[in-house]
Amino acid sequence: MKEWIKRAEDSKLAMRIALALIFIWGVVMSFLVPPWQTPDEYAHLKMIGESLGNEEMANQMLYDMELDLTRIMNQYDEKVDRSQWQESFIKAPGYSRGECMPKSISLSVIKHMPAASGVVLGLLLHLPTFWTLELGELFSLIFYVSVCGLALKLMPAKKEVLLLFMALPMSVQQASSLNYDAVLLPLCFLFIAYLFYLRCEKDRLGWKEAGTTLLLLALVVYIKLPYLFLGLLVFLLPKEKIHLQCPWGEINGEAIRKWRLPVGIGLVLFTGVGLYAVRSNFWVNLVSGMILEWKQSLRLFWLTAVFCKRHILISSVGKFGWMESGVSLGFVFVTYLWVLVLAVCKQGKEEKTLVKRKSGAYLWIVFLILCVFIALSMVNHTIKVSQFGGEDANVTYDVREMIYNLPYIGGLQGRYFLPFLPLPFLTLPEKIRIGSCRTWLPVIYMIIAMAVSFTVLYQRYWM
Repeated sequence: MKEWIKRAEDSKLAMRIALALIFIWGVVMSFLVPPWQTPDEYAHLKMIGESLGNEEMANQMLYDMELDLTRIMNQYDEKVDRSQWQESFIKAPGYSRGECMPKSISLSVIKHMPAASGVVLGLLLHLPTFWTLELGELFSLIFYVSVCGLALKLMPAKKEVLLLFMALPMSVQQASSLNYDAVLLPLCFLFIAYLFYLRCEKDRLGWKEAGTTLLLLALVVYIKLPYLFLGLLVFLLPKEKIHLQCPWGEINGEAIRKWRLPVGIGLVLFTGVGLYAVRSNFWVNLVSGMILEWKQSLRLFWLTAVFCKRHILISSVGKFGWMESGVSLGFVFVTYLWVLVLAVCKQGKEEKTLVKRKSGAYLWIVFLILCVFIALSMVNHTIKVSQFGGEDANVTYDVREMIYNLPYIGGLQGRYFLPFLPLPFLTLPEKIRIGSCRTWLPVIYMIIAMAVSFTVLYQRYWM
């Protein structure tokens, strides 16, 4: 008993230290990567301004502090002008509150709520543009660490696996930026942890649990549609735990077993009618076109894996700024080996089992479906960039014809897979006992990852 208590206390301490390291490293990274050099930072600031009814906010802040954006962007040999960078710390803001403050608010602010809150606070205080952007990044980071902490608290087992993906250098860069990934990533991790919490810890699932699940999924989908398929994880919940009180009776495991066939047929028919009704929708056309040309679609997926595998692998762990500086492929292999060790090793004699063989196979299916739809989401990007000169091209095209003109699916980044990348590792059985060191392996990895990514970023921007 005493040994179990000590192990639990060690685990909590390790988790707290790991979350503190994520926060500290996020703050450091927000300074190491100069303003405007994280992916699409200006575009995301513009989204924040538009969601607050002020389309000029981003322009005003960029004009006030451009910091050699175009000179450095995608130019590896160009470094930060340190005197200019230091001057931006104390430079009086060239914007006025009237030019940059919110005029209204729209629902889309949800995508950037933490960053938007920090930016607006900076504008209210009339801080230099540099510190206004830093406040936005700091609020994003606080949100990320807080939600990740809640996810780790809920996760019934394999917490260390989930933690390692939260702590990847790529995840931390996104967490300490204005990008909506700082909201999307922790919400996806929380959704996964909450579903496993319901599966393994809760004895009764009622409307409160159903409502929380739907709310989390709705937030994820509103931020980025392809992650809708994370919702398939709800089918891992044991039917016998479901007790939903309705005016006509209770929806429980017995009722679900009794009515699953007619309800299933009804859902298929309803989905078919719904898809027909929105047949002109872009996503419906894209998916249906790829399905009808399934041979060419499979060929595209294969060619993408062949030509882009190195880029996708590195950018899932750490490819920074405008994707021109990244960790080595060797460090990527070390990272995934580390995750694998955490996934198959256990600390005590017994560990909680998240999934058995059948459920594990289902998790793999969900993972593959998500991979396919993330890839599909970039097909339109590739067609417009390669065939029409840019993603903003206002054109219509025949998907079935255009996919034959593509050499592979371009624009894919490993970070797009991070929200669901833990899933296959959660299916692995814990067979090897390694003792209490398992608890501290994520912390050790983080210290190594911080040193590696610091070296990469310092060489890229400051040396």
